[in-house]
Amino acid sequence: MSEKPPQNPRRNSARAFTRREFIRTAAGVTAGASLATASARPGVLKNIFPASVLGANERLLTGHIGVGGMGKRNLQFCMLRDDIQPIAVCDLLELHREQAADMTTEKYDRAKTHTYFEEVIENKDIDAVVIVTPDHWHTIPSIMACDAGKDVWCEKPLTTTIAEGAPLIDAVRRNKRVLQCGNFQRSGPHFQEVRDMVSSGYIGQVARVETWIHDSTPVEGLGNGDEPMPEGLDWDRYIGWTKKVPYNKNRFLYNFRWFLDYSGGKMTDWGAHLIDIVLWSMGEENKPKSVTAMGGNYVIKDNRTTPDTLEVLYDFGNYILSFSNRVYNGHVARNRYGIMFYGTKGTLYCDRMGYEVVPIADACEAKKVTDIAEGDMNTAHWQNFVDCVKSRKDPISFVESAFNTAMVCHMGTTAYVSGGKLDWDADAVKFAGHDKDAVNKANDWAYREYENGWSLKSPHFKGWKKA
Repeated sequence: MSEKPPQNPRRNSARAFTRREFIRTAAGVTAGASLATASARPGVLKNIFPASVLGANERLLTGHIGVGGMGKRNLQFCMLRDDIQPIAVCDLLELHREQAADMTTEKYDRAKTHTYFEEVIENKDIDAVVIVTPDHWHTIPSIMACDAGKDVWCEKPLTTTIAEGAPLIDAVRRNKRVLQCGNFQRSGPHFQEVRDMVSSGYIGQVARVETWIHDSTPVEGLGNGDEPMPEGLDWDRYIGWTKKVPYNKNRFLYNFRWFLDYSGGKMTDWGAHLIDIVLWSMGEENKPKSVTAMGGNYVIKDNRTTPDTLEVLYDFGNYILSFSNRVYNGHVARNRYGIMFYGTKGTLYCDRMGYEVVPIADACEAKKVTDIAEGDMNTAHWQNFVDCVKSRKDPISFVESAFNTAMVCHMGTTAYVSGGKLDWDADAVKFAGHDKDAVNKANDWAYREYENGWSLKSPHFKGWKKA
């Protein structure tokens, strides 16, 4: 993976607006990389000053909660830097936490290993936590870390329900913490150019945007997942606040994404990346007026609860946005994923490899960028986080913005679950509309209660320590 110097993660935009303005418009919401090997392995250098005055030569001490595939990848990006030292790793699987701890010995003393995230948050030496858990475990550790005075890097989507947004935003702002969400595409210079072109009117007025991600999963899918539970796994802890179900391999590790209890399928997986760029470009202050979804499990023969075929349509009042996903047939005209902006002067296609502007009758100039390295965007995103930890400024994917993206994705999932067309009351942050049954079902899903003794309110869960 390329190790070019990180690009400047921010550029001026004709449609840019401040965080304060964003918060005001969202008032309802607020109620593998190669490891660099060092000849010496420094031990922990504890910061003697609070994070707000973290010196240029001091290292940010991190605790990593969730160190599976993506968790190890983020650990690698941290290890590539000389200003970050991972000192603790946490995972419910012993194999994962031991692998992650071994990785840290390439450069530093071996990180401490933990099974439960509370142990990481209680460690007073840790300046920031890196949360790369299944989606349903993003919010509680983030809130608790903020309350413990730690900054947070959290993977996308920021939340699993719409209800989780307000308490998480409150925790970040009340504790004056820096939270960076893993919407790393924002730190890609070519995506920033896309945002600037769209927001400045380069391709004219945009009234239609398409997003899509398609796969070629075999019809048999994941199978039934009936395999023995890994030795030592605390399944009750993994389930956490969601409904209790017996262990099933398909509900664990990467494939948790295909179960509505924990995630929203590709809608919240890739949709959180694609839709994030759309909202950033079209104006995050603009909320959907309505949303509808059609889909189902028509082809794949496994026990997933997310659809294998899905079409979601949003009406923002001044433009229409769609999200499309097929699990079983990845054939498309361009790429298996992407974003298409249709303007009155031209069409703009973009993905992680680049972008292309196709003019209408020479109304704008054709442009094309190719061969972008995805790793450079990740590197720049981490640079932005570290810079903001030092400056105490908001990062490029700050908490209100990251939740806004997650919320719009959850609206799509909720429309699928409710089976009806839904209006959106942005002030109340609730669904509305004429189909009362669908509206009630949608709001129940978006604001579903935590179970099994867990709560969005402190202390969140009593008696977590084992006897």
